[in-house]
Amino acid sequence: MASKRLLIKGGQVYDHDGDVHKPAVADILIEDDKIVAVGSNLVADGAHEEIDACRRLVAPGLINAHYHSHDTLCRGLFEELPLEMWLLYTLPMGANRSKEELRARTLVGAVESLHCGITTVQDMLGLVPLDDAGTNVVIAAYRESGIRVVFSPMVWDIPPIAMVRHQDSLPPDIQEMLGT
Repeated sequence: MASKRLLIKGGQVYDHDGDVHKPAVADILIEDDKIVAVGSNLVADGAHEEIDACRRLVAPGLINAHYHSHDTLCRGLFEELPLEMWLLYTLPMGANRSKEELRARTLVGAVESLHCGITTVQDMLGLVPLDDAGTNVVIAAYRESGIRVVFSPMVWDIPPIAMVRHQDSLPPDIQEMLGT
């Protein structure tokens, strides 16, 4: 089977050890998803695809090292609340989702990340109920998207309500709203 080759031509290739303010212009040859050469005027006989990166920055993919895919569908909600209060609303919203919803929210977050240059996420997934079926749906969606993932289920030993500081000093109506 012939290897898949990609040649990225003439981009400013970011090198953290080089001039980060004006990166050198170079070509990048990729074969089967691995960089095999970086240099000037590379020739790739039989390259399947060539990308003109002239006047573009070519940089390594970013890593989101603190990500929760279960929050994807909660974006824009309760934005003005402090974290402790926000959790009281958002964690219950992620519970008991269908397999289709789990797949969709994982794919939406993965595509959004890739669009922003993030090629790896460390997903600490809050899954309620935490079961193999739901976990398998999320992992399959990551495979489908092509993004790299470091995956672990999120576990906690205290309920979100216990994270609200100074509960007793809040007005009675807020305390009632918080419940238990």
